[in-house]
Amino acid sequence: MSEIGNLKSGNALLRVTSYLFRYKKLFFMTLLMAVAMTMLAVTVPWVIQKVLDHMFDHGVQDGNVLWGGILIIAGLYLGRETFNFFRIRINNILEQKVILDLRKDLHDKLLELPVSFYDRRKSGDVASRVVEDVQNVERAILDGTEQGTVAILTILGVTAVMFSHEPMLAGFVFLPLPILFLMAWRYARVQRLNWKAVRETSGELNSLLVEDIQGNRLIHGFALQNRERSRFHDMSKELEKRNLHAMFRWSIQGPSANFISSLGIVAVVGMGAYLLQTNPAFTKGQFFAFLYYAHMIYEPVRQLVGINNLLAAGKASGERVFEVLDHPIEILDPKQPKPFPKGEVDLSFREVSFSYPERDNLVKNLNLEVPAGRVTALVGQTGAGKSTLANLALRYYEVNDGSVQIGGVDVREMTLSELRGNIGIVSQDPFLFDASVKENLLLAKPEANQQELTRALKAACAFDFVERLPEKIDTMIGERGVRLSMGEKQRLTIARVLLKNPPLVILDEATSSVDVVTERQIQEGIANLVQGRTTLVIAHRLSTVRDADQIVLIEGGCIVERGTHSELLSQRGAYSALCRHQENVIPENFEVPAF
Repeated sequence: MSEIGNLKSGNALLRVTSYLFRYKKLFFMTLLMAVAMTMLAVTVPWVIQKVLDHMFDHGVQDGNVLWGGILIIAGLYLGRETFNFFRIRINNILEQKVILDLRKDLHDKLLELPVSFYDRRKSGDVASRVVEDVQNVERAILDGTEQGTVAILTILGVTAVMFSHEPMLAGFVFLPLPILFLMAWRYARVQRLNWKAVRETSGELNSLLVEDIQGNRLIHGFALQNRERSRFHDMSKELEKRNLHAMFRWSIQGPSANFISSLGIVAVVGMGAYLLQTNPAFTKGQFFAFLYYAHMIYEPVRQLVGINNLLAAGKASGERVFEVLDHPIEILDPKQPKPFPKGEVDLSFREVSFSYPERDNLVKNLNLEVPAGRVTALVGQTGAGKSTLANLALRYYEVNDGSVQIGGVDVREMTLSELRGNIGIVSQDPFLFDASVKENLLLAKPEANQQELTRALKAACAFDFVERLPEKIDTMIGERGVRLSMGEKQRLTIARVLLKNPPLVILDEATSSVDVVTERQIQEGIANLVQGRTTLVIAHRLSTVRDADQIVLIEGGCIVERGTHSELLSQRGAYSALCRHQENVIPENFEVPAF
């Protein structure tokens, strides 16, 4: 994890500036270009003063002085913009490097965060932080640095020149500045909250949009278009309202700052005219130069006030970014990890208790042995704690009490990559990437050859349908495998686990989303998958677990019954009653019809 993410306090924008110092050479080159620009810009009024004083003293007959002055001024402007060209180019490179690093650190942290983090957040809001909030922070820091550096250097340079020439008149130039800075400070305090509200609402809108995209089939199937239009419109109006509230504050701040700055110009004109009348040493050239300097100092001051608005928005986004970067990772690798046990392994739950945050215990003092090389099925009503046990075995969550052991080794004593790399999981909702069939399979074993891929597809009963695809194994299957049926996606998932060849397999409602015909096809692939492997099956359909070596009925996080299918039926207890109430049991002599 990035060192930036380890910081637990401090202003978000100050923390982001730490990224700038990863590229000190580029950063200081930008500052050097800005200093050169400032020096050339400050020289222009001095040249104007000299030319005008010469003309007022000697008339306009000497054209060489006039044209020479014009050429010098033009050269100074050309030099300034040349340095500006290099500054912008260097700053652009720095900008992209910083935003890349910030996004990378944020993405790396998202990959490390536990499942519980995503349980409590909307995917659209998380995506908004990576894309939009990082962009806002980048604009605030780099645009603010780019414009702010030039503005501050200009103010310092002009201040030094003015006070060295006429301190009294320079003092009049600075009269409005305390008021401007006080206004800016008060504005920043209020706008940070306003822009934070804008960013949070934008995250909600992104979440709604992602939800509509992912649920488009449900929306069409239930004719929910009007409902979703209304939800999107309401959220968009709320975002519009909050944006306007933040913008209206600027409509007061911006013109007010400009007006107060203009009063400074008025003061310079009045005091300058007075000095021309009373101080013979004060020349007309100095007066024009001071007007130019006053403009030069108020323009960057107005820029700084504008940057203040940018920083307020950036700080709000920065807080959302660092909320993720600072989120504690509660499930960590041990300092002295043990290797995953070799050969066949058993899975043990010993006095395990677990509860989700702000809920009562879901699993209570549970003891369960999943024998090595055998199939153990967990059955029971929804919410009984079956999938929770699978999550604990994978260390998606930590047990409150007790331990989960694989081959006699506590899962907390293994690295997460070692643990999860040796467990294959087939879930109810199979996830496939927007890539080809082959690329999705190679996630399990990148070095697999074509023969291994074919063997896995055949074992999963997926080879035939893959061969019928337009480009066979190289066919693109769309986001989340949208171009395939649920049964086809499930069989590809099984093939992927077969290719991984793990010693421990978890099947979490692997056939609950398919019809009985497709279920039988998937069961053939599952039969090949579980052969010789320690397997934990979670199921509602009891037809899928009747051949398990051990069936465990769970209610309220406790084991109620355990045994084989026939043993539990003979007991005429809760399992037997559950079998009688299920209407979708596939008969033992059921045959898949030929098409």
